[in-house]
Amino acid sequence: MKHGVAALNAPLIGIAGGRSRIETPALLLDAEAFHANVDTLAVMAAANGLGVRPHAKSHKCSNIARVQLAAGAVGIACAKPGELLALFDAGIVSLMLTAPVASARKIERLAQAAARGAKLTVVVDRADLIAAYGAAAREAGSTIAVLIDCDTGLGRTGVTIPDAAVALARAIVDEEGLTYAGIQAYAGQVQHVFDYEERRVANRVANNRLRAMIDALNAAGFPPEIVSGGGTGSHALDFEDKILTEVQAGSYVFMDEAYRPVERERAGGEIFRFALFVAVTVTAHSANGEAITDGGTKSFAVDGPPPRAFIDGVEIGTIVWAGDEFGRLKTYEGFAPPPAGTRLECTVPHCDPTSNLHDVIHLMRGDSLEAIWRIEGRGLSD
Repeated sequence: MKHGVAALNAPLIGIAGGRSRIETPALLLDAEAFHANVDTLAVMAAANGLGVRPHAKSHKCSNIARVQLAAGAVGIACAKPGELLALFDAGIVSLMLTAPVASARKIERLAQAAARGAKLTVVVDRADLIAAYGAAAREAGSTIAVLIDCDTGLGRTGVTIPDAAVALARAIVDEEGLTYAGIQAYAGQVQHVFDYEERRVANRVANNRLRAMIDALNAAGFPPEIVSGGGTGSHALDFEDKILTEVQAGSYVFMDEAYRPVERERAGGEIFRFALFVAVTVTAHSANGEAITDGGTKSFAVDGPPPRAFIDGVEIGTIVWAGDEFGRLKTYEGFAPPPAGTRLECTVPHCDPTSNLHDVIHLMRGDSLEAIWRIEGRGLSD
């Protein structure tokens, strides 16, 4: 890149102390915390006999996907066709599209990717979508694996009646070019229930609905090889219940303020570490002396609790928005507003849309910039 922070920061790669010289606003990934998060989930999944299919909607970055795959992930989940195709073009092969679509041209592009070597899995919630995928696969000379999308309480997409799931399974089997692979059920309504036991109850309600779908498919002769779903908030419960065969956790790799209050295990505490930060610089001070930074709503997603701001690892306050390009540092009692030129590292309110605001991730190891990774799926909300 010729412009922006990536171009300005590239000369700092491998330079001791480069972290303190990063041009901002910049998305930072702490390598130690990132690898620890990836390894923690991989070990938990393996110990419980389940797979992990990390959701790339959180990072949209092929280099992060490679680390997850190297740790044993069975594949990478994507929310949108554009995101999936960008990762495929960057060399990621095993890819799942986790939402139904209604565009013939997008379906055609997906089928063509499968013909070019993508190990593609999609989800369907209706018969006409099965027919569309089948026609596109035959035209491209490819084969597409298909999951039935089941709604277990989220109220977004998917069938809700076991008989409907059986009818879709039969239609998939009868459609040349498609392979019936199982079902998907994402209990999104469970993920941010703060209390562990309350979340357990909510997850059991969702899983009881899912179990009825599985039982019906088994009885009809369509046992699902893949039962995919779950997320960062329910991963421990899903490992315990073992109804899913794989978990689609996404935010675990970064963590954010939205998940911070969620008690992710019975004993409390932190399973996953904060690995993603936005670095900003104090550029001015308001008339009442508050520090103004160069990172506003174009650098942070705002659909979550406010970012916490740190200097050299010391938490000094929170950021509130002062515009698209600016933030206002609200210092805690006992901390003076820092002078112009001071760099702050801030947590993110919601990691998925925050990563979508940046072209690159700066991989930091200790006080050094180790690499700059492109976010290939950034902005591809199609």
